Amino acid sequence: MFFGGWVQRCQWLAATTVVLLSVMSPASAQSQDEFPFLRPKAVRAAYESAKGAWSAAPRLVLDAFLTGQDRKFFKRSPSRSTITAGVGLMYQPDLGGQRLAVSAAIAQALSRDEILNWYVHGVFLGQSCFGVDGAARAYFGKQTEELHLHEAALLAALPVAPAQFHPQKKADRALERRNDVLTEMAESGLVSPQEAAAAMAQPLDVRSPLGTCPTSAAD
Repeated sequence: MFFGGWVQRCQWLAATTVVLLSVMSPASAQSQDEFPFLRPKAVRAAYESAKGAWSAAPRLVLDAFLTGQDRKFFKRSPSRSTITAGVGLMYQPDLGGQRLAVSAAIAQALSRDEILNWYVHGVFLGQSCFGVDGAARAYFGKQTEELHLHEAALLAALPVAPAQFHPQKKADRALERRNDVLTEMAESGLVSPQEAAAAMAQPLDVRSPLGTCPTSAAD
C-alpha cells in the first residue's frame, strides 16, 4: 500500500514537472505559436526598439544597478533573476500567468548585458521617471555618463521602493540604502574599499527641488 502511494506521488510529480517545463520553456513550438511574443525574434525586435531611445549605460551605472538588484545575475540563469522579471514587465506588462515563460524567452533571446541595459533604462525610479537617463536629470541635473559613484548608487537603490527611499522626504533611509549598495559593490570587487568609503562620505546632494520626467514623448 505504501509502495503504491509512493508510485502515485512520483507519477503526479513527473506530470507536474512536464506541465511546468512546457509553460516555462520559450523553445516550445506550441507555446510560441500560441504566444508569438515568446519567439526570440519578437523579444529581439522589442529590445532593439527600446534601445533606440538610449545609449548603453556606463559600466559604473550598470554595476551599481546590478548590485542593488541582483548580485548573482552573471552567476546563474538570467531567467531566475528579478532583473529579467523586471524587463518582462516592461516587455509584456499584462501577462500575469506567463511571467515565467516571458523571463525564459528574454533570457534565451538576449545577452545578460542587453537584459541589464534594458532594465536600467526602463525601471521605475520615482519622479515619474522610467530609466536612469531621466532619473539622472531629475535627481542630479546630469546626463547618465556624468554620474559619480555615490550618485549612481543612490539611483540603483531606488527600484526596490522609490517612495520609501525618497532622498529628500526620507533622506536617512535613502542614505542608508545607498551606502548598502556601495558596501556590496566593494564586497563584490566592483569598486575598491577606498572608492566605496569615499563615496559613502558624500552627501546625497540631489537637486532642490527635484525635477520630474515628462509623462509622454510630447511633453
